[in-house]
Amino acid sequence: MKKSHLSIIIITVILFTSCVNSEDYKKVKEEFRDVEFSGNVKSFDSIYATIPDYAEISATINKLHLGFNSENLLDPKGADKYFNSKETSLALGMYIADLGYVRHYERVQLCSEYLEAVKTLSSKLAIGEKEFMEAVPSIELNLNDREILFSVIDSLIAKGDLLLAENEKFGIGALFLAGFWIETTYLGLSTNFEQDSAFINSILSSHFEILKQVNELFMCLNDDAQITEIRTELQDIERKGYGNKNLLLDIRNIRDKYKK
Repeated sequence: MKKSHLSIIIITVILFTSCVNSEDYKKVKEEFRDVEFSGNVKSFDSIYATIPDYAEISATINKLHLGFNSENLLDPKGADKYFNSKETSLALGMYIADLGYVRHYERVQLCSEYLEAVKTLSSKLAIGEKEFMEAVPSIELNLNDREILFSVIDSLIAKGDLLLAENEKFGIGALFLAGFWIETTYLGLSTNFEQDSAFINSILSSHFEILKQVNELFMCLNDDAQITEIRTELQDIERKGYGNKNLLLDIRNIRDKYKK
């Protein structure tokens, strides 16, 4: 499997070890109990391998010449308001997208706030303090050090190389990717919707190829609630295509359902 940075962080944040909070772990297991996985590990990993890495995402932001706008970001304090494990999984993808955005613009204070939000969401998914701290070395001691802070974020994105296992982890992974895709699309459209349409469409065309892959992951999964719902919504987005004049509105409507 391709060791892309994005794939690696996805794998990292869904690890369960003996160091996690047992109550959080039981909660995640219970809330993903209805998830059915009908694919196979090889096909799931193969789709993951095609997801762009962090450097490619940063390059896309560069190409778009996005102007920084904090009003387009989720409230970092909203991370405390997620309690359902499936919504938390989707939110983790959204907040990491925002983290990448503020990292790109080197907004030191916001970087620290979104790192803390990611840490909060990770703990709700039964990721232990030890595992998080290994991914983000010296986070508590170095948040005010500009250079160290950015290396810490890059370390978080680059940490880990273990394979996914068990149905709840596949569910978490797919929801994470859905949240990441929704938020990156929203950030791009919110800032650039009035720019040259041919250029924007060329970027969106590539982004919709990622959506197609995310939807393929969801085709391997079924549940009684969030997975089935978000799968239907994203399939509808893909069906309408990137030429959809109401794309920003459609994305915002999905995003608003899951932001706190």
